[in-house]
Amino acid sequence: MSVLIIGAGDVGFMIAKRLSEEDIDVYVVEKDESKVSKLSQILDVQVIHGSGSSLKTLKKANIEHTDMLIAVTDSDEVNLVATFIAGSFSEIPTKIVRIRGKDYESAKKIFEKEYLDIDLIINPEQEASNTIENIIDIPGSQDAVQVADGRVRLGGFKVSNGSPLINRELKDISLSFDEVHFLIAAILREGELLIPRGKDLILQGDRIYVVLDQEDNREILACLGTKGKPTQNVMIYGGSITGEMLASRLESRGKNVKLIEHNEGRCIELSERLSRTTVLKSPTMNRALLETERIADLDAFIAVSDDEEANILSAVLAKRMGNPHVISLINNIDYISLVSDIGVDAVINPRMVAVGKILQFIRKGKIFSITSLSDIEAEVLEIEAMETSDLVERPIKEIKWPRDAIIAGVVRKGQGRLIVPSGDTVIDPGDRVIIFAKRGVMPKVEKVLSVKLNYF
Repeated sequence: MSVLIIGAGDVGFMIAKRLSEEDIDVYVVEKDESKVSKLSQILDVQVIHGSGSSLKTLKKANIEHTDMLIAVTDSDEVNLVATFIAGSFSEIPTKIVRIRGKDYESAKKIFEKEYLDIDLIINPEQEASNTIENIIDIPGSQDAVQVADGRVRLGGFKVSNGSPLINRELKDISLSFDEVHFLIAAILREGELLIPRGKDLILQGDRIYVVLDQEDNREILACLGTKGKPTQNVMIYGGSITGEMLASRLESRGKNVKLIEHNEGRCIELSERLSRTTVLKSPTMNRALLETERIADLDAFIAVSDDEEANILSAVLAKRMGNPHVISLINNIDYISLVSDIGVDAVINPRMVAVGKILQFIRKGKIFSITSLSDIEAEVLEIEAMETSDLVERPIKEIKWPRDAIIAGVVRKGQGRLIVPSGDTVIDPGDRVIIFAKRGVMPKVEKVLSVKLNYF
């Protein structure tokens, strides 16, 4: 498979890195010489210096034999022009384009088959907003992945002092709660991801990942030591594109939203566009403002301004003042683990979220969704168990499964019912299977999924 990436910014770089690690032929077009030099030194990919909207450059990048085009520069116009030129010159099976401008929402027809024939439109801000919404829907969570059309969620929770799970083996935990069944799919401990087995202990400070269904999960959350109530009252710091998208979505669901923005003109715009959100103008986010707005009584504080340093500081301040669920948007990947360590409950990186959406088109097998978690080297896949796959019609314990991957949940075909799997669980054809895996073992996982299957 040959993939052409146009744009070596954060998104392009991360995609190129991930694909090159999996022995896919990757070509990258970038006009910034410093980025070209950096990419050539770090990654085993073909880097072509030039504009993605130049046919001459695209020919140098093997456009005639490209199986997938991914246009992810910071310019919507360059991405669209590059896609048009590439598609006019060569038959490309899959085209993925990054589009951020709201102006194109009213002109979606140009993306359809008879025009640009684009398979996937990526909007990092929209994806970040969706991820934040998933997290605040699970009280106390540090991570959240939505699968099976929203029927199932994978939540990440910190094991705090006083949790009933501390210093207990997984096999004992599963036997202790007769009425409540849940699976701990993974443990994040001091930055290292573990796919646990029955004799592994849960320690204070761990982050554990648990599969939850769409029903009332209060009993499971209580077992995990989480006492959070459903999120209703939210404060958003930052009238960015992401902040506006999130506020609009939350108010449409009946949530009470306050949005803090420093720019007066932007405040006026937001007040006109948002019908139920209270928009407050403040030059800075400070203790006095948070005290006035009773931050400790709100259910969540979400920092999504365009200034990530301000996001970090305001999130830490809100947490120290007693807010139970604090989320911060961070663009710099190097900051992610640091911010998690200083008390922020959840960290969102829009670029990493976008990469996960793109990888769905790379992975083999019939995949409904794929999510890359923000601050750990892991992916969550939702696949369909095909009739000829080695996944079906045998107990899970008999499947030759990679050590660093786990089947975290099964949704029965036609029933929508979540099954917490055990070694004796048998997967039927057509079931949706939720897989949690370390990133490095994905080729091995694909090998299991790809037995006797036809792709693309």
